[in-house]
Amino acid sequence: MADQQQIIEAIAENLTLPVADIDMEASLQDDMGLNPVEVADLLADLAHRFKIVFEPGEVEHIKTIGDVVELIEDKSLE
Repeated sequence: MADQQQIIEAIAENLTLPVADIDMEASLQDDMGLNPVEVADLLADLAHRFKIVFEPGEVEHIKTIGDVVELIEDKSLE
């Protein structure tokens, strides 16, 4: 099961940022500067890393770092 800190560390590593720069309220596109392809790449990396599968409808509403963390936490419990 993935915990919040592990997920944040994985996001920081993927984006080559210090963990301290990862804000749960940050918008993936507006604040983090990710385009839709980069968001998809991030989610694919996290799915592989945490051995989970995202359903297409689950990722459509992801807008913030917090949304990503929450989804991975929920998927880890399944």
